[in-house]
Amino acid sequence: MSSKARDFYHTQDELNLAWRYLARSQVSASIELDALSAEIESILESLQSYSPEIDKFIDLTQKKISLLEAALQTEVVHTDEANDLVELVRRRVEVSLSSSGMGFFSQESIDEDAVIEIVLYLDTVDKELNLEASVLESRVSADSENPGFWVRTRFTRKQDQKIDLLLAHVSQRQIEKLERKSKVIVPS
Repeated sequence: MSSKARDFYHTQDELNLAWRYLARSQVSASIELDALSAEIESILESLQSYSPEIDKFIDLTQKKISLLEAALQTEVVHTDEANDLVELVRRRVEVSLSSSGMGFFSQESIDEDAVIEIVLYLDTVDKELNLEASVLESRVSADSENPGFWVRTRFTRKQDQKIDLLLAHVSQRQIEKLERKSKVIVPS
């Protein structure tokens, strides 16, 4: 599905939500690793046909990289476990959901351009999602009944499966809304 079509799907909802800041080093390292991996893949394809020695060198290098990635992943898991000790407080809040990002009310202001993890439960697909997002805007709420801040975010890349679940939730909410509207209209 094209990104333009994905942006079309949008709904207002009320969800249980929590958020926390992600460390800049985690985010930049992840982005840099993805870029390097893509570049290496394209070079590997052209090199593998040159000689058996190059093939063997590439295989050994890939094994070494895999071992290093496994060691780093273990370190990241321990870091994540430490972060999990901080209890995330889930609140039922109004949200504006789309496949490219979301807006939500927060009790606290969030730094613009910060990268955060958003944890939300989607009852229509019975899944809890942990989404990474960049904060576009955090402004004081104009709604006196909802004091706090209205936060607008854009989801970061490489979350296609999670975004697909989010789209399924949005589509289900749109279907429910259409069904409610059709019940209100009485044929004459």
